[in-house]
Amino acid sequence: MGFTSILFLFLFLPLSLGIYYIVNENVKEYVLLFISLLFYALGSLRYLSLFIIEIFLTVLIGRLLSNSQKTKWKRFLLLLGIGINVCLLGYYKFFDLAVSASNRVLGTNIEAGNILLPLGISFFTFKSVSYLVDIYTGKAVLCANPVHDALYLSFFAHIQSGPLTRYNDMQPVGNGNGSEGRMNLFSDGVFRFLIGFNKKVLIANVLVKITNEIFSTPFEDFSSAYAWLGSICYSLQLFFDFSGYSDMAIGTSEMFGYHCMENFNYPYATESVTKFWRRWHISLSQWFRDYVYIPLGGSRSKRKNRVYINLFVVWLLTGVWHGISWNFIAWGLGYYALIAFERATGIPDSFKTRIGKIIYRVFTLLFINLQWIIFRTDDLITGLRYIKRMFICKGNSLADLRTVFLIKDYFSFILLAVFLSFPIIPWLNKKLEDKEGTRFICEMVLAILTFGLFIWAISFVTSGSNNPFVYANF
Repeated sequence: MGFTSILFLFLFLPLSLGIYYIVNENVKEYVLLFISLLFYALGSLRYLSLFIIEIFLTVLIGRLLSNSQKTKWKRFLLLLGIGINVCLLGYYKFFDLAVSASNRVLGTNIEAGNILLPLGISFFTFKSVSYLVDIYTGKAVLCANPVHDALYLSFFAHIQSGPLTRYNDMQPVGNGNGSEGRMNLFSDGVFRFLIGFNKKVLIANVLVKITNEIFSTPFEDFSSAYAWLGSICYSLQLFFDFSGYSDMAIGTSEMFGYHCMENFNYPYATESVTKFWRRWHISLSQWFRDYVYIPLGGSRSKRKNRVYINLFVVWLLTGVWHGISWNFIAWGLGYYALIAFERATGIPDSFKTRIGKIIYRVFTLLFINLQWIIFRTDDLITGLRYIKRMFICKGNSLADLRTVFLIKDYFSFILLAVFLSFPIIPWLNKKLEDKEGTRFICEMVLAILTFGLFIWAISFVTSGSNNPFVYANF
């Protein structure tokens, strides 16, 4: 059950909110835990028992870890908890891939299990690791009631694709802030949810029609313009799909009274590849920084080469996390190469002229665009062949005509996507900071427009024009 499904929008979410706000304050977390488990059951009933067992074992180990005073015992519990979660993730995510690779390389004939991926297992594992590590290091201050721990791990708003919140950050807005504070957060959450819904349905789901057509076209029917259109539209589609999901997840959290960290900050407005990953999937980048890069020694290592080894490990794992295939590994190591280059040279901050920084910004966006092609295609060879078609192509008149037709047919959507992928609206808000009357009118217009677009988007969903979230595959 996705956030854009009719079942979620008009039955699950309103009923859950109604029940949650009716019950007594003392049992709200119990109710929200039950709601989260119900959401999981509706999306992945086959693995519900596994999900509950994982939650129970992780919380049990976490509580034992918190109460233990012996260093060796704490280290054993930490490794046990991480081992259980990582092994389960590895089995469900990589077993079939490993069997297929073994059959190809070794010539064996082992049957793959055709294992279905449990709902949200990747993000659950990452949250479990952060929960256990933060307890071990003393960063996490556990609540008296372990139900809160279980809710943190299973909260339905985050279970599918994040954001990867930290244990200490998941605290409800209490009565100390008054009902007004909670209502303000609720209204902010509703607006944020509508924004994300519109991003997904009205932009990402439209752009996917272009990308699916182009990426499924045989290369002999390509032209360079056709290939460029597909790559640009996919870069935009992926951003609005995933940032739209994140907006809905954040909005849902706020509707239930929980603040949630940001996950996207206009990543295509970046100045460099390094800064791109401070804006794109922020919670994942911070997770790898805090639980892989820093434990390896981070950037404080006495040996300079060690820093680049640490970065290599992080980006190799980032690629492998998306899948054990050469295109994902190349995708991760491609980012490693550019980030290591920027770190070694100080580019683009070392440029003295504005033109140099502008040129490097254009190069950065081009590199990211090419990287998304590697990410999108089924294998590395196909991705490289696609990129070749972007720059070296004999031309195809029918493909060029089709490109013109697609641009004419979808021009407004593509233009809107480009416009909204840059911080134009925050820039306008800043300009109107001292003009309260004008700002109020603009906010009212934006609210009415957002709600009107939401109604329009609903018509798309009810007609069956909907696609699953891209990152649900991971």
